[in-house]
Amino acid sequence: MNQDQRAAVMAALKLTDELPEHDVRVEGTPFVSGAVRRQRISYAVPGGIRLTAWMLHPSVGNGPWPALLALHPHGDAFGQGGEEVAGQRGQREHHYGFNLAARGFTVVCPDLPCFGQQQAPPGMPIDRFWEQLCLSRSLAYGRSLLAETIDQLRCVLAALLDLDRTRGLTASVIGYGMGARTSAWLAFCDQRVGSLWMHAGLGQQAVMIKQGRLLPRHNLLPGLLSMGLDQADIVADILPRSVGISYGKGDRVATPEAVEPVLKAVRDRQATFPQSKLAILEGDYDHRFPTTVLKEIGDRLLEWAE
Repeated sequence: MNQDQRAAVMAALKLTDELPEHDVRVEGTPFVSGAVRRQRISYAVPGGIRLTAWMLHPSVGNGPWPALLALHPHGDAFGQGGEEVAGQRGQREHHYGFNLAARGFTVVCPDLPCFGQQQAPPGMPIDRFWEQLCLSRSLAYGRSLLAETIDQLRCVLAALLDLDRTRGLTASVIGYGMGARTSAWLAFCDQRVGSLWMHAGLGQQAVMIKQGRLLPRHNLLPGLLSMGLDQADIVADILPRSVGISYGKGDRVATPEAVEPVLKAVRDRQATFPQSKLAILEGDYDHRFPTTVLKEIGDRLLEWAE
C-alpha cells in the first residue's frame, strides 16, 4: 500500500480527530484467581460514555509488565464480550487474556460495540438485530461500525499504556475471529501497537463474497474494495512491526482460499522489510483456538515484547 492509498483509507474511516481523555480509573475490589490478579477499570470513550473492562496481571510480583490488549471473538456471544477472554465465563480455550496475563503481561479485555455492557438498551432489538441497527445507524450518519470500534479501542489503548503496572510505550494486541480482524485495523491506525497476533477469521473480503459469505459487520469499511484494496493490504501495511497469524486449515469461517492472499501479502511485505518479525502458524483444526497454539503464541508475544 502506498502513501496515497493509506491516506485514502484513513480519510474513508473518518476516525474522531480529538478523542476524550481516557481518564482511566480503578473500580471495585481486586481479587486473585490462581496465577492472575483481576481488577476492574473504567475509561472514557467518545459520546460522553464510560466503559469498564477487566485488567489482569500476574498475581506474583510488582511489575511493570508489557501491555497487551486482548480482543474477543464474535460467535454471536453478545452477552460475554471481554469477560470470556478474561476467564470469567465461556469456553476455556477462549480465556487467552487470562492465560497470557499468567505468563507475564498486563492485559485489558474490553467489550467491543454490541457486546457485554454495550448490548442493546431496554426497548431496542437485541443481539444480532442490535448489531444490525448499530451498523445501519453508523452508515446513515456517514461512518461505519468499524470506525466507532477503532475510536473506542484507541481510548482503551491509551488507558492501558498509562496503567501503573504497564511497561513501555507500545502494546501488543491479540485477537481471535472478529477480534483478529479488529486488531489488524487498530494496528493499521495506531502506531502504539508494537506487535499483534491474529488468530482465525482473517480473510480476503472479495473472496468471501464470491463464496457467498456475509462480511463481518464490525470490520466493514465502505468503499475499501473500490480502492483496489482488501484485508491483505491492511494486514501487510502493519509490517515492519511484529505480526503473527495462526489459522486452521479446516476453518469454514475464513477458508484457506480467503486466508491465502493475506499470507502472500505479508510475506511479500517482509521481503521488503527483512528485519521485521513475522510468524505464521497453520494447523489441522477448524475455527477453534487450541491450547497448544496459544502456548506458542504466548512464546512469540513475550519474545517480541522484550
